[in-house]
Amino acid sequence: YNPEPYHNSVLTGIKWLKEMQRGHPDRMKHNLGVHGHVFKKLKKELQEVGSLWPRRHVFTNEILATFLYQATTNLSVRKVAERFQRSFETVS
Repeated sequence: YNPEPYHNSVLTGIKWLKEMQRGHPDRMKHNLGVHGHVFKKLKKELQEVGSLWPRRHVFTNEILATFLYQATTNLSVRKVAERFQRSFETVS
């Protein structure tokens, strides 16, 4: 048995998030449910109260974006894992 990598897109979750942050302001609103300045403020607030911290190989930006994306789109864990190029365990 020779397993093949499943999540191997060049557009990882963090790259997708950076692309949205640099692009049209409405992209973040449509995909994450908040505008960029709200995303930054929410991240800062969650970090200050100790509810958001980096995990092994996953930055806080991506953790928050993953949560907001799933909450906004109501997509399955499988689809969110594909969007962010992460394992099912990481995004659930």
